[in-house]
Amino acid sequence: MYTTHEHLEIVPDKTVLWKYMDFLKFAYLIETKTLWFNRIDKFKDVYEGTYPHANTVLRPEVYGKGNVIPEATYATMENYGRSRMYVSCFHADSFESAAMWSLYSESGGVAIKTDAARLQNSFKAEKRDIFISPVKYADYDVDFLPEGNVLYLGLYKRMSFSHENEVRCLYLHQEDTPPNEFGYAISVDIPELITAVYISPYAPSYAEETVKLLMQQSGYNIPIIKSKLYEFNR
Repeated sequence: MYTTHEHLEIVPDKTVLWKYMDFLKFAYLIETKTLWFNRIDKFKDVYEGTYPHANTVLRPEVYGKGNVIPEATYATMENYGRSRMYVSCFHADSFESAAMWSLYSESGGVAIKTDAARLQNSFKAEKRDIFISPVKYADYDVDFLPEGNVLYLGLYKRMSFSHENEVRCLYLHQEDTPPNEFGYAISVDIPELITAVYISPYAPSYAEETVKLLMQQSGYNIPIIKSKLYEFNR
């Protein structure tokens, strides 16, 4: 279920969120009623789940020279977080994003639209604790990232990714069982989660009918909208 944490920023309920994906990932979501959470160290960005170099430099100033924990302790925390933290990413924006379509669905994918309150409620049947918080963007050469909570490692990225305006769902595997190498399928309530399905402006003409057929077969009455992002209308 969605769980709050005293050290994590809460996303306002009415924040509009989008998840851009290819058709296969969308079909998986609809047919399995699960949202895939990737292990954080499997992303392309090798800095995911790591402390920036600035932290190493600034710790004596932040904590006082006599209070700095050995560097190996931070390495252990990084390794723990990178092997046990799983995330699902959403884009916060009131409108469709041309950049997100281009990055994630240019070949003809879809985007699901929701808001923060519905995203939180969609995890109501899931037994595992799911945290939701906005990503913060920092200059890893000069900015000190907060420490002391391993979840922070999943909520900071470099400034180069600020265009993603990301909100993340996080699951931290704290059980004694070995963590999954790649990720977990987390249960979600599809009608609660999705307010509309948008078809990529790059998608071929048959994509809309394909999505409609999938939704009908799955028994969902959710609006399906073909993006008009690049249609000239005045």
